[in-house]
Amino acid sequence: MNNTDHSLPAPLAARPHDHRRGIPIPYVNETADGQADFAAIQSGKVLQCARERLCGACGEPLGWWAAFLGGPQSAAQRAYLDPPGHPECTEAALRLCPHIARRDHRRAPDHRLAADVITPDLMTETKPECWVMGICRDYDVMVVAPGTSQSHVLFLAKPFKSIRSWSYAPDGRLVEGAPHVANQHR
Repeated sequence: MNNTDHSLPAPLAARPHDHRRGIPIPYVNETADGQADFAAIQSGKVLQCARERLCGACGEPLGWWAAFLGGPQSAAQRAYLDPPGHPECTEAALRLCPHIARRDHRRAPDHRLAADVITPDLMTETKPECWVMGICRDYDVMVVAPGTSQSHVLFLAKPFKSIRSWSYAPDGRLVEGAPHVANQHR
């Protein structure tokens, strides 16, 4: 998907771009050498987002609202491995991230992951049938299994003030609207 298809929030548009894919490199996916690793989030940047209340997509400070994006299970538990983002940046991710935007797009195979990449036990590799964006004012952060190979940050959203959902149309495109999940996660 090309970022010229849609207007981008200014902070996300200002991010370095992956020229092969034509999209901005999310803050948490930019490696130390400035390259994109779309298969994994960078743990140091996730910690920085947690400590400084930064948007995981653009790396700028969050404003009043924080948007979390995940499947129905994450929304029901309000527990996320990815940091929150500005609502506008999170909505842009729905259009730009091929893994989210297209039902048939699959995650990178294990052999493409860096040797130090972990997959926390609570993470599921199964793509959800729908995506839920919960918007809240605040959240808590906890480090799970510190000092172990499964150490990771967990973002715990406070109750959502608004919820939007998207599901896959028969042609595989992501479209807004999945009324069967909208009222279950407040």
